[in-house]
Amino acid sequence: MVSLESEIQFRLIECTRFISQVLALVEYKNGSDRVNEILDNSEKRGGPPRDQGSFIDFRSFISKNGLWDLKYSGNPFSWRGMRYDWFVRQRLDRAMSNNSWLESFPSGRSEYLRFEGSDHRPLVVFVDEARVKRRGQFRFDNRLRDNDVVNALIQETWTNAGDASVLTKMNQCRREIINWTRLQNLNSAELIEKTQKALEEALTADPPNPTTIGALTATLEHAYKLEEQFWKQRSRVLWLHSGDRNTGYFHAVTRNRRTQNRLTVMEDINGVAQHEEHQISQIISGYFQQIFTSESDGDFSVVDEAIEPMVSQGDNDFLTRIPNDEEVKDAVFSINASKAPGPDGFTAGFYHSYWHIISTDVGREIRLFFTSKNFPRRMNETHIRLIPKDLGPRKVADYRPIALCNIFYKIVAKIMTKRMQLILPKLISENQSAFVPGRVISDNVLITHEVLHFLRTSSAKKHCSMAVKTDMSKAYDRVEWDFLKKVLQRFGFHSIWIDWVLECVTSVSYSFLINGTPQGKVVPTRGLRQGDPLSPCLFILCTEVLSGLCTRAQRLRQLPGVRVSINGPRVNHLLFADDTMFFSKSDPESCNKLSEILSRYGKASGQSINFHKSSVTFSSKTPRSVKGQVKRILKIRKEGGTGKYLGLPEHFGRRKRDIFGAIIDKIRQKSHSWASRFLSQAGKQVMLKAVLASMPLYSMSCFKLPSALCRKIQSLLTRFWWDTKPDVRKTSWVAWSKLTNPKNAGGLGFRDIERCNDSLLAKLGWRLLNSPESLLSRILLGKYCHSSSFMECKLPSQPSHGWRSIIAGREILKEGLGWLITNGEKVSIWNDPWLSISKPLVPIGPALREHQDLRVSALINQNTLQWDWNKIAVILPNYENLIKQLPAPSSRGVDKLAWLPVKSGQYTSRSGYGIASVASIPIPQTQFNWQSNLWKLQTLPKIKHLMWKAAMEALPVGIQLVRRHISPSAACHRCGAPESTTHLFFHCEFAAQVWELAPLQETTVPPGSSMLDALSLLKKAIILPPTGVTSAALFPWICGIYGKLGTMTRAILDALAWQSAQRCLPKTRNVVHPISQLPVLRSGYFCFVDAAWIAQSSLAGSGWVFQSATALEKETATYSAGCRRLPSALSAEAWAIKSALLHALQLGRTDLMVLSDSKSVVDALTSNISINEIYGLLMEIRALRVSFHSLCFNFISRSANAIADATAKLSFCNVDGRGTLSSGYVRLV
Repeated sequence: MVSLESEIQFRLIECTRFISQVLALVEYKNGSDRVNEILDNSEKRGGPPRDQGSFIDFRSFISKNGLWDLKYSGNPFSWRGMRYDWFVRQRLDRAMSNNSWLESFPSGRSEYLRFEGSDHRPLVVFVDEARVKRRGQFRFDNRLRDNDVVNALIQETWTNAGDASVLTKMNQCRREIINWTRLQNLNSAELIEKTQKALEEALTADPPNPTTIGALTATLEHAYKLEEQFWKQRSRVLWLHSGDRNTGYFHAVTRNRRTQNRLTVMEDINGVAQHEEHQISQIISGYFQQIFTSESDGDFSVVDEAIEPMVSQGDNDFLTRIPNDEEVKDAVFSINASKAPGPDGFTAGFYHSYWHIISTDVGREIRLFFTSKNFPRRMNETHIRLIPKDLGPRKVADYRPIALCNIFYKIVAKIMTKRMQLILPKLISENQSAFVPGRVISDNVLITHEVLHFLRTSSAKKHCSMAVKTDMSKAYDRVEWDFLKKVLQRFGFHSIWIDWVLECVTSVSYSFLINGTPQGKVVPTRGLRQGDPLSPCLFILCTEVLSGLCTRAQRLRQLPGVRVSINGPRVNHLLFADDTMFFSKSDPESCNKLSEILSRYGKASGQSINFHKSSVTFSSKTPRSVKGQVKRILKIRKEGGTGKYLGLPEHFGRRKRDIFGAIIDKIRQKSHSWASRFLSQAGKQVMLKAVLASMPLYSMSCFKLPSALCRKIQSLLTRFWWDTKPDVRKTSWVAWSKLTNPKNAGGLGFRDIERCNDSLLAKLGWRLLNSPESLLSRILLGKYCHSSSFMECKLPSQPSHGWRSIIAGREILKEGLGWLITNGEKVSIWNDPWLSISKPLVPIGPALREHQDLRVSALINQNTLQWDWNKIAVILPNYENLIKQLPAPSSRGVDKLAWLPVKSGQYTSRSGYGIASVASIPIPQTQFNWQSNLWKLQTLPKIKHLMWKAAMEALPVGIQLVRRHISPSAACHRCGAPESTTHLFFHCEFAAQVWELAPLQETTVPPGSSMLDALSLLKKAIILPPTGVTSAALFPWICGIYGKLGTMTRAILDALAWQSAQRCLPKTRNVVHPISQLPVLRSGYFCFVDAAWIAQSSLAGSGWVFQSATALEKETATYSAGCRRLPSALSAEAWAIKSALLHALQLGRTDLMVLSDSKSVVDALTSNISINEIYGLLMEIRALRVSFHSLCFNFISRSANAIADATAKLSFCNVDGRGTLSSGYVRLV
């Protein structure tokens, strides 16, 4: 029972908090008698829209005070009135609360009543203090993963269950875990408080007991870790992996998320608001029962018209394999351990931690599904969590249903998804960009932007064009299962695969999480789950019917589409999952055909267009009569062009800063959010890099942001870094330009916004160069580069903003592009960069007239495919040494344009940013090693940041305060001497006394030394015994306690605690695989390959060993291709593999597993990536694949490859005077 005094005290605290927020509101109003503010234009009807910047102050006030709208019912437009000639309605009245109030009154809600004489609606707040005691749902606590007792409990329970099913064993484990936790006190907050008191008593004891202090410190460290894990799991925050402990932040995020997701009011189908939980449950269940009920008429003839069989027999053989243990394990560990669990309550973290116990049974039952085609219904039960789409949801349609599946089901779905993704690129048309490997959302954005730019600038008055954006209502939920089955059959999938897919889809049942409790039950007859790994792939296969119908209509000239230039292709539709754009002429024939296609597709698939959210954008000169006719035929009333497509503006005017203003608003709200106040400095650094700085990345990856906007974003990030509260502006001690320097150059590695924007845009240019066959490339290059190459074309007079953006990123590409030579036919000797594989390098002339137009192929001996040194001596005598460092030419493949700063030759925005940074701001050169002397110190992140501030003169010491005109005096408050950073830490009387007590050898910092000199000196200081500090540096801990006026004992204890904690961290080990652990090969041969390379002479030797897969114990012969001069050890490894393959073909050994200890080469061959320095050799090896019946490559350890290694070195003994062996392949004994 709660005492009356405690209740009164609680109410007083709540009143105090409320009054503080009222005072903040009064301060925000600046003395006005009311707050007439709204959050955005969606809360306003009538009159011109307001500028986005006018909402900033009110939003900031709400974020700063941690306020949330109460769930409401009724008409929220609470004010009405005339403004000039417009009748305006706005939501000027709202009921808000903080998290503490909502935790006290979880059913709090508000209701807007009718107008009663006033121009404002009455607003009533309802508070029901009666709390319903709920039965807690089991959720596996990730804190238990490292608990030895729980580990033994799981082991015993699982083993004792014998041959029971996985479902039965999981249920028994759940019961045992629940029973065990009931007997334990897992409240880490109580443990922290108890241990802190005990530690304080131990520290004040006379004399102190170091053993007791150390044990209590370790206990406290463990308790802090458990508390952080507890709140991190509940917060669902996945980006914060480093920094100091951020328990307060995780706690705040958890409370915010619960507040947003709490259901207190829901309108039924008649628009009547219901507030009781059982009524809300009935509304939700009824809504989804209707959505998930099939309405199919069985007519799927449209599928045969739209799709052709494309799945080959080899594809089906691959898809229908029974998964092995390794494939099951890969699927398990690809699931994030912190993701929300399904109805059984077990997270992926449970599977990860106890895989050594459960793997055999889980793997067996996974394979049982693939052999029996029967999935246990209990394992496919699913919880639906409703996530609000926008602020103030009132209807079920305002929520997004997210499926929480059991991990066991997700394992099956992950296996099937990973297989299907490999064949999707050939099944899905180029008009669909979602969920297909290698395709990106920016293609759709830029194509749509280009078409809309064409419409805006079109002068056609008779043959007008249009763009139609359609919104599919509950697209995933309405997919008919029979339609899905017909689509899979038409594509040519095997009946076994189809049965697996349909069993996964049709064996599901739903219950709905309402305020944390599962309620209701729906057994669907159609629909795909959002949250199921398999659903995206299945959905885009279904949308291929719509795409096929549009393509067929375009081929028959019934829906010809739009062409933005005479050299470009026509396009009549684009898809990104369920987001669809159609492009067409605005004549009645095209409109009727489009309407027919949408109708037929909708009837067959179950899809339904939301005409209220769909829109049509017309070309600029389209007559009003034509617009009206189009709207009548398509039943779409809304005109587009000013909205958004895939989250980005459809159209750009002159004031682009206002269009992108929402980015500023989102960053400001996130940085000012109540939860972010709980972040430590190290946590703020991670949040700034991982969250705030990444918020504009999507926009920046498609379009060039205005410089003024970039500066504003930079200003917000600066304020977030230095300020502790949104309304308290602190001094920026270090310029942003220095903060963006790398950590090894004294910065913090933050990104400059404009350079980041350019590096992302350069990736678009790289895509045009690297994928000229893509739809985006054909459209843009056909319009803007029809008379010159992309790298040389000039900006036309009226380009789209998208093309301007791509050209802005092209400047970065020019700094890093170069050619990799195979046959040299595409590359000009004097005009193209080809002389280096690490940086762009073009020969410097002047060239003789007869040599000016020569290609690099003129320097290659076409018979030997080696460099022709005689010709090189004539044409490029000064570059002979550089050419010797290039890879040897190749007959396979063509010359390739590569991004030279990256070894793979593929452009990355990170490397592009590095190029842009070097070109823009030279990094200061210093002898101070920031990594070893600061960032790699064994200490807390917050102490590292303190030391960084000291090194950068970013602490508020006297001299710095005077320099910034903050204080008139630079005198030290303790001794009166001028206060510098080194004085503060080392030369002040107090500091000197502290360092005299330090158990360090040679700690005297000479007067006049900089902080960088001091850190370099202290890094070398030897720790004297008997402190016990061995692996951690002590001086950072001494500097860390100085600001808190701690003692030397405190510093030593902190260092010892850190040292103890690091020993508990798991250490990664390099696993060496002996011969007995080689991959399984039932027939054919193993081929052990290795190379040896002498750097001084560039001489490479090769060796390989063939061993029968069925007779490993027999002695086998070793072979070598002799020696050859090659530019690197990596090229030697690739050459050895190529030589071994050629020899295997000579011997007729076409079933081969190649084993090499060169991981780089093996990874390149297995993942189909490239490496600049062995590009030609990789092409030759890949070309040899077709000559083998079966060929695979595996990495093995050096010790397992000792015989091939010795053979390669032995080949040097057979070198003749020319550096080669006399025969092609030599058997060595």
